[in-house]
Amino acid sequence: MKPKAVLAYCREKGIKAFDLRFVDVLGCLRHISFPISALTEASFEEGFGHEIVLDESSNESPSHAILVPQGGANYLDPFTPQPTLVLIANVQDAIMREESSLDSRYVAMKAMRYLESSAIGDGVAVKASSQFRIVRPEHSELLAEPQPMVSTLLACGAADRDFRMRCEVAETATEAGLHIERHFSGIHSSSELVLKSTPLVECCDDLFMLRYLLGQNAWNHQETISTKDLWLPSQWSITRQGESIFVGSSYRGLSEVGVHAMGGIVKHADVITAVAIANDESIQNVPWLKLCSCNAVESICRVAIVSNNPRDRAIEFRGAPAGCNAYLVYSAVLMAMIDGIQNKTAPGAALEKQIDGTSDSIAYTIGMDASGDPGRRPLMEKLMADGDFLSRGEVFTDELIDSLCRQLCNAN
Repeated sequence: MKPKAVLAYCREKGIKAFDLRFVDVLGCLRHISFPISALTEASFEEGFGHEIVLDESSNESPSHAILVPQGGANYLDPFTPQPTLVLIANVQDAIMREESSLDSRYVAMKAMRYLESSAIGDGVAVKASSQFRIVRPEHSELLAEPQPMVSTLLACGAADRDFRMRCEVAETATEAGLHIERHFSGIHSSSELVLKSTPLVECCDDLFMLRYLLGQNAWNHQETISTKDLWLPSQWSITRQGESIFVGSSYRGLSEVGVHAMGGIVKHADVITAVAIANDESIQNVPWLKLCSCNAVESICRVAIVSNNPRDRAIEFRGAPAGCNAYLVYSAVLMAMIDGIQNKTAPGAALEKQIDGTSDSIAYTIGMDASGDPGRRPLMEKLMADGDFLSRGEVFTDELIDSLCRQLCNAN
C-alpha cells in the first residue's frame, strides 16, 4: 500500500495504534508501539528515531536509529486489546540516513536487487512452511534427545492433537492478512503451517508475523511452543517476466538453470548452514543432512513436484532450523543459487548417480571438520573461507559476516 492508502485503511478499520517491528541479527522480533495519531504520510519517509541494538553479540550499547515503516508490509494484530496495525520497518543509520548493513530485512532486499542486476531473473517466489510442536508433559522426552520417527505424519482425528490450535492460528492469520495454504500434522508430534507462495522479502515478513501469532496463541492457552529439531522447509522458483526459469527437461522437470541453482546450494551448503544456525545457541551439533537426494526428506535440497503441471516444478530447500533468521538464510540461499547459475555448477556425483539409477544420495554431511566431528567452529571457518559469494553486490557486508562468525564462536 502507498502511505495514503495505509492511512485510509486505518480510518476504515478504526485502528487506534500501530506497532513498528524489525528483526535483529539474532533473528529476534522487536517492536515499538505508537498511537495511530503519530502516523502520517511523512512518517513513511522520515521514520521514527529510537535507541536500538541490532547486534547483541557485539555487547555494544543501544544507539539511535531511524525506523522507517514500509507501507507494503502491514498486518492487523488480532491479539491486542485495541485495533492495532503492524508495520514492518527498515532500519537506517540516524546520522547518515543510510540503511543499516545489520538490518536483516534490508539484506534480503539487497539480495533481490543483486538478482535483478545479474539479468538471471526479476523475481523470486518462495513458499515457506512453519514447523512447530506444542510441548505437553507426555512430549517432554522429545526435547531431551532425538526420537525415532513416529506415525503422526498427516494424523487424523484424536491422533491429531494440535488440529484445534492450527485451525485457530489459520483463522487469526487470515484476520491478520496472512494466507495459509494448508496445515497438517507432521512427524515427531509436530505441526506444519504452509504459507502461500510470495516474493522473497514478503515471505520473510509473513514468516515472522506467523511466528508471532503462534506464540500469542500458545500464550493465551498457557501452552509452550518448541521448534527444537524442526525445520523451515521452503520451495523456490526464480522467475523472469512472471515465468519460472527452473522449469525444463534436464532433470526431474528442472531446466539446466534449475540444476545449476541446486548445484550452488550444494556447493555452499556449509556456508548457508553457518548463517542458519548462527543465531541458535541450542544447536551445538549440526544435523547430518544429505546434501542432495531425489526423495529423502533429510536432503538439504531436492526437486519439489507440486502438481501434475510441469510448470509447477520448484527447488525445495530444507537446510534451515525452524527458528532461524529467515531474512538472512533466504538471502544466502538466493546468493548461492545465483552463484551456481553463473558458474554452471553441477550438484555433483549424487545427482548424476540418481539420473542413472545407481544411487539415492551423496555420502556427505554438513559441518564436518577434518576429524569427522560436526560442530559450529568448522562452519565458522567455512563461512570465513567461502563467504565471498555472499558479499557480491554488498548483500552481506564484512560487518554482518563478522557478527555471524562471532555468534558461532561465542556459542561453542
